[in-house]
Amino acid sequence: MKLNQSFIGFLQAAGVFLYCAIVSGVFRISSKFFGTPPEFLSTALMLVIFVFSAAITGSIVFGYPAYLVLNRRVKEALFVLAYTLIYLSAFIIATGIVLYLWK
Repeated sequence: MKLNQSFIGFLQAAGVFLYCAIVSGVFRISSKFFGTPPEFLSTALMLVIFVFSAAITGSIVFGYPAYLVLNRRVKEALFVLAYTLIYLSAFIIATGIVLYLWK
């Protein structure tokens, strides 16, 4: 089954958004159960999580477009990347609106 570029971009953006939601949920739950760790450990842990998250989200956003480029489908890769960034921007704006209306 061949998916169109827009839908692939949507799925990739939704994957990044879902991953970020899961990580933030884990942060909220872990702080309730474990309390505040020592400053050095919390800083080191945050940096490691940041690098790990960059690798995960980078793979989601750039993995398929890189595959397409390696298969000499550059135009398609750019469209998928553009759609992913557009949908991700829409998720960010929608979340901002929900948070604004929530208070």
